[in-house]
Amino acid sequence: MTSEGSEVVRVIGLGAGGHAAVAIEALRGAGGYEIVGLTDPRKDLWGTTLLGVPILGDDRELTVQYDQAVSHAFIGLGGASDTTPRRRLFELAKAQGFQVVDVIHPSAVRSPSARAGSGMMLLATAVVNANAELGENVLVNTGAIVEHDCVVGDHVHVAIGARLASGVRVGTGAHIGAGATVLEGRSIGAAAVVGAGAVVTHDVDPEEVVAGVPARPVRSSTA
Repeated sequence: MTSEGSEVVRVIGLGAGGHAAVAIEALRGAGGYEIVGLTDPRKDLWGTTLLGVPILGDDRELTVQYDQAVSHAFIGLGGASDTTPRRRLFELAKAQGFQVVDVIHPSAVRSPSARAGSGMMLLATAVVNANAELGENVLVNTGAIVEHDCVVGDHVHVAIGARLASGVRVGTGAHIGAGATVLEGRSIGAAAVVGAGAVVTHDVDPEEVVAGVPARPVRSSTA
């Protein structure tokens, strides 16, 4: 969030679906941002608007906006179990010279001792507690909880209502499904997927997909 009296930050969003609408409302609630437009590969959306924000074109529009002194961006793509598309957009924005802003809904709670990389997204009523550490481009979705002393890697999606108990470690690009629970001290490997509603009682290997109560392996996420 920008501080009182500071200049309004002009920002462009990458993605123009439902998650972009959620991000737009969070940024408006936080204040201090002018959302100049959105990009999206779907041509039928070009020239339309989302919550009053114009959809300008595809990713080539980033260069145009950067040349017009827009140097900040947000990732307007949520995604289900595959975190790769969000990662691609984040890396594209960074490669084009954009600073990816944090999107923090006014009702989200972030401990003063929590640490995070750039592009963090904390949506409505999300909680990140004491001494938690989040990497870059981490999405903590609506109502999700990251408890104290968790370490969450880059590009992780903690989906709606999911809960990471204290001391959980989550590897790069993993997905924690809606309503899932990971018990204290467990590790989730890079690119692993925890299914919706699962309860993780044991460590999950990299690229493994688990589901159920208690969570059991289903397949590899790269299968």
